[in-house]
Amino acid sequence: MPYDLKINFAQVDSLGNAPIGIRGFVPPSPITVPAKNPNPLTDDYAKAESAAFNFQLLGDVPYRYEIGQYEITAQQYVTFLNKVDPAGKNPVQPWTGTKLWVDQFSPVDNPFSGQINFITNAKDGEHYRLAAEFWRNKPLVNGNMFHLAYFANSLYNGSTLGVDRSAKTSPLGFNVQTSTRYVELSTSILDGMYNLNDYIYPFFHRQSLYGYALPSQDEWIKSAYYSPQTTSNGTNYFYFPTVSSSEPLALTTSSTSTDLATVDSLGRVITANLKPGSAYANTASSVLWQPPYAPDVATDANVVDVGGAGTPSPWLTYDQGGNVVEYTDTAVPVVEGPGNNPNNLPAFVKVHGGIANAGQYQLWLTSTGTSSPYGQDLGATNTQGGGRFSFVPDPVKDPLTGSSAGLQASSYFDALVGFAPVYRQDSLNTFDTFYTSDIKEAINVDKTLPYLFLGASFDQQAMGPVKPVYRFFNQTSGTHFYTISEVESKYVKGLSNYSYEGVGFKAFDPGVATVDFRRFYNSASGAHAYSAATADIEFFTSRGYTFEGMAWSAVL
Repeated sequence: MPYDLKINFAQVDSLGNAPIGIRGFVPPSPITVPAKNPNPLTDDYAKAESAAFNFQLLGDVPYRYEIGQYEITAQQYVTFLNKVDPAGKNPVQPWTGTKLWVDQFSPVDNPFSGQINFITNAKDGEHYRLAAEFWRNKPLVNGNMFHLAYFANSLYNGSTLGVDRSAKTSPLGFNVQTSTRYVELSTSILDGMYNLNDYIYPFFHRQSLYGYALPSQDEWIKSAYYSPQTTSNGTNYFYFPTVSSSEPLALTTSSTSTDLATVDSLGRVITANLKPGSAYANTASSVLWQPPYAPDVATDANVVDVGGAGTPSPWLTYDQGGNVVEYTDTAVPVVEGPGNNPNNLPAFVKVHGGIANAGQYQLWLTSTGTSSPYGQDLGATNTQGGGRFSFVPDPVKDPLTGSSAGLQASSYFDALVGFAPVYRQDSLNTFDTFYTSDIKEAINVDKTLPYLFLGASFDQQAMGPVKPVYRFFNQTSGTHFYTISEVESKYVKGLSNYSYEGVGFKAFDPGVATVDFRRFYNSASGAHAYSAATADIEFFTSRGYTFEGMAWSAVL
């Protein structure tokens, strides 16, 4: 059977481990993380603390569970989008009011960390594409809790077709059972592990004891910090999620007189430059790379490939410190305050792990952050949100399925990349329809001119009888003119009010490919407009344009 996703999990044992008592958001130390959980009724030092520093008990999990070894990647989210929304309608989801693809995912609207293009004219199941190959194994950025919860429901309602299992060695020397789960996703996302189709959605109650979910706060903390052996700080919990109670080294894109850069210009970790025996994390604003098409010099830290830092937790999970802040499904009361709760939610959720442009304090065991499920409105979580999945096996319904030999990846598994989308932007003043396959040019228009970005219109094909589409600027009307005809192009070059701007993109002759783009002309202004959308026929003709025929065609 075809599978849609494969996800790597690590099994966390030591059932019924004791929790750890911590004081939130203060440096971990024997005082803030005592080896003996404090009793506020009998321990003088605990009673002496103010109410703001009450101890929290965290990390105890009485059952065996699995947790993703890596953060959810941009590629995995693209697979999910194409599976559950093959027609590319991107509807507003009921109750939550969210869309699965938002503008922050667009590389034009968000050149620094936009990872996913939405292609308007594409085959069903191919509307969502990675913006570039280098995003493939990087964590999903700009996601919120709802995006991940819908994804979890798709996993929960889907089918696990096969499991490859192996035993690997923890840095502490004990065996960890790891597995690669091959999953066929479900298109049912409104209900499942989470009820996202009812008024109770902000609480993120799990509706089942077993199956795929977002990790709870305790599951997350146990996998990141818990050791079956007493650590050097006298507890069973490390202070950092790197099998250490000392700060990890920050990955960096800059070399110094003593150390080489550990991350290259596309956010890939340079393994050969890592110091043997040292722990690393992508944090402290030291990884300053940006996509080559972004218009500005990077001033904020960006993400690296999942697992790139090469530093696991005791349970062989990676990047539970740095990269992106990770959502859990543990709900907490809203901390009221000006601007804190614009969506009037009854509950927020716990988040952990810090982000690439935060200080290393966010990696502490004592950092117990809270966020709105829509993204933290105060702070940077809404632009650096991500997560990983957990899985609690049902001993009856989830028997060992053995090897995945014979399974084949489905058509959703690997979204097409390497094609050059043709982006469309419209002027609200002149009704100009501007097309370009140059993402840098699209970003510049989006950032500097009063144009409305309408997304990627279609893919520019590299194969077949494609032809150049010549682009001109009409200085009289302030609009663009396009023609696939070389003869017409030569004629327009001779007109004094047109300036030639070169080849805008490549396409097929009208009638050759799947979708034809119509050409409209306004005799009063001399302006042309172009669109494949049926709705634009009425839009332009009601504004004095006449239909002139088909301009070019593109492949679905």
